[in-house]
Parts: sequence; structure tokens; C-alpha cells
Amino acid sequence: MSSDAQRRGNHGGAEIFSALADRRLAKHEPIARALRSASCAVVNEIISLAYDQICLWEKDALCSKDYIDAWRDLLQSPAAAASMLEERSPRAAALRQNSPFVATVRKLQASADERNGDLHGYRLSWE
Repeated sequence: MSSDAQRRGNHGGAEIFSALADRRLAKHEPIARALRSASCAVVNEIISLAYDQICLWEKDALCSKDYIDAWRDLLQSPAAAASMLEERSPRAAALRQNSPFVATVRKLQASADERNGDLHGYRLSWE
């Protein structure tokens, strides 16, 4: 393969990674907003569900201990977790790739649906 073809191939892979990272970033923005501005009840529910996901990862060895430890530390401060969810750094992108919030949003949406769309007055979306 020529070096030009290799560069195009690598560039294509970088574009795909970048697009995926951008989608993950966009999906986490509602969580970051909620962690900053939702009622204490919603923030506590988000954090609790994220901790539940981390415990499942740990119990079933579903995720690297590095990610488990990083998320556990971040969840001690909702503002720090929100900042990481919105940060554009390689570390933040890696953490969003292994995010405890995917299950959280799905559970919160199901909970809101059971309450006719009301989640303590706050709406999250993973779409």
C-alpha cells in the first residue's frame, strides 16, 4: 500500500473515531446539564443509577478497573462529572466510551414514562 493510501486510510479511521466521539459527547450533554441544573432529587437519582452501573461493572468484571475508579471518583462531585462529560480531551472521550450514564438515561426515561413523562420536572433524552 502506498503511503498516500495509508494516510487516507488512517485519516478515514480518525474521522470515524471523531464522529463517534462527537456523538457520544452530544449524548452526554443532557446528563451534564441535569447534573448542573436539575433538582437535587433528579441529580441524586442520576448519581445513584450511575453508581449501580459501576457496581455491576465491578461485580461482573465488565469494565477496566481504571474506568471504574475514574467514574467512582468523578461521581463524588456532580459538577466534576458534568465537566468531564462535556470536556473535549482524549481522557474524557475514553470515559464517555465507558460511561455509566447510558443505562442511567434509559432507566430514567422508563421511570419518566411510568409517571406520564414527569421526571421531577426534568426531561432527559438519549436520542
